[in-house]
Parts: sequence; C-alpha cells; structure tokens
Amino acid sequence: MRFLKKYYKLIGTIITVIALIFVIKKIVTMEVDWSLFAGVKPLTVISICTVVQAAVILFMSLPWLRFIRILSGTRIPAKSALPVYTKSNLMKYVPGNVFQFVGRNQIAADLQISHVDVACATVLDIVFTLITPLILIVILMGKNMLQLIQTYYTNFLIVLGIGVIVVILLTCILRWKCRNILQKYLKKYQKLLRKDTALRILQVFFMYIVQYIVSTAMYALPAILLFGVPADQLGLFLGTYLFSWIIGFITPGAPGGIGIREAIMVLMCGNFMETDTIMLYAVTMRIISTFGDVLAFFIGIFFERITKKNNTVSQILS
Repeated sequence: MRFLKKYYKLIGTIITVIALIFVIKKIVTMEVDWSLFAGVKPLTVISICTVVQAAVILFMSLPWLRFIRILSGTRIPAKSALPVYTKSNLMKYVPGNVFQFVGRNQIAADLQISHVDVACATVLDIVFTLITPLILIVILMGKNMLQLIQTYYTNFLIVLGIGVIVVILLTCILRWKCRNILQKYLKKYQKLLRKDTALRILQVFFMYIVQYIVSTAMYALPAILLFGVPADQLGLFLGTYLFSWIIGFITPGAPGGIGIREAIMVLMCGNFMETDTIMLYAVTMRIISTFGDVLAFFIGIFFERITKKNNTVSQILS
C-alpha cells in the first residue's frame, strides 16, 4: 500500500508540473495588450476577482468531500481534501480535459479509502456542477436560452451519447470481469435512496447554489465596472457566460474551453456589445480564472505543508 501511495504521488507530481508548464504557456501566449489593465481600476477589479475565484476553488472542495463522506462512510477531514482538490484543479490545463478528475483519486491513496468511492464522488460532483448553473441560466436568460439550446443541442447530444456508451461499456465490462464487486457496490450505494442520505445530498446541493451565486456575482463585477454592460442586458450577459462555461466544460480535449466561450458570447451578446469588447471581457475572465486557479493551488500547497508540520510536531510531543 505504501508503494501504491508513492506511485500515485509521483504520477500526481509529474502531471502537476506539466499543468504548471501549460499554465505558464497559456499566460505567455495570450494575445493580450497588458497595458489595457495597467490602470488602478482594472488592476483593483481583477485582483479582487482573482481572490474571489481562488476562494471559490477552495470552497468547491467541500461539496466533493461531502460526497466522499456519504459514499465511503468515512469521516475525512477537510484538511486532507483541500490540497488534493487544488492540485487536481490545476490539471485541467493539461490537454485532454480529464486529468483534473483522475488526479482527485490521490486522496484514496493517501487515506487508504476506496478508489471507487472517490471516483463516484467525482461523478456526482460533475453532475451537480452542470445542473446548478443550468438552473441559474434559466433564471438569468429566460426565453433567450432557447436560442442557445437550438444552436448547441448537438454538443449536448454528442456528450450525452458518449456518456451513455461509456456507462454501458463499463457496466458490461464490470459485469463480465467483476460481477461480485459490482454487486457489492450497487448494494452499498443503495443507501443513496434513503431519506436521511437524500437530505444530506440536498444540503450539498445548497452548497453548489451558494458557490455559483458567488461566482456569478464575481463575473458581474468586471462586466459592470470595466465593460459597461447595460443593466437591462446583464442577466442575458451573465447567463450566456455561464452557458459558455458549460459548453467549454463538456467539450472533450479543450483545455479550459479555449475559443468556445468567446464564440458563444459573440453570438448572444453581439447585438448590444462590440465584438472587441466581448473578446476583451472573455480574456479578462481567463486571466482571473487562471491566476485564481494558481493562487488556490499555492494556498493548497501552503495548507498541506502547515498540516504536515503540525502533524509532525504532534507526533513528537506524543
């Protein structure tokens, strides 16, 4: 088990280094006139939003942790989940759009809990990560959402089809090779249908709502203060940005949904904002998102080292 733990740590470290390289590459290759952000106002707004973005990333580890606790029945401390989550979050910059999810299973190796429980917790996290903003999009956009659905329904159908095929294949393989293990976990996860468990999941869902309300408010800050989005179009603007995030999130192989968000924003908001302004907003949010992810990563590293130091001191004193 120690060997397996070291193996995961080594792979995780390598992927993290690769992710940092891609982050640096992304920042360097951004076609941005950095002088546009040199004023006091844009720097202040971007700095505040970066801190908020980092705080959101840190907070996002909690609902995922709650799902692990529900599925595993193990009381896992938040201090164990936070560093793993912030490291894996940075891995989304590695092309493939899957490493950030695989990286989360580091916590299973660290705490010697079921990898299946952690993987299923990640799947639930992904589902709620998609459902929650869709609710906000409907509220913000109203009937305007129909145009987006008509334009991008093919993307959803492709992803849904791939997802169904993957689930069917995995189920067939598990039933063929691991029938007993599959039955074991199906029986174990029946507890998700219990009333007390459903109430716990509802509490987790509330955490996602809080998370996305804060994120949407953060998106609104530069939209209003830096780009002058009209008040009567703010709901459409923010709803479109959330929708563009979802499309980027579910698009295989696109690190961070590069290029996709901008196209959707121009499609929906081009009638009341200039294309250059929309593009600059998208770039600004990418800057905020990237630096927020990096800040959260280093906070997670700092938190991990403090925790290890405290544990070492406690062992010596005991």
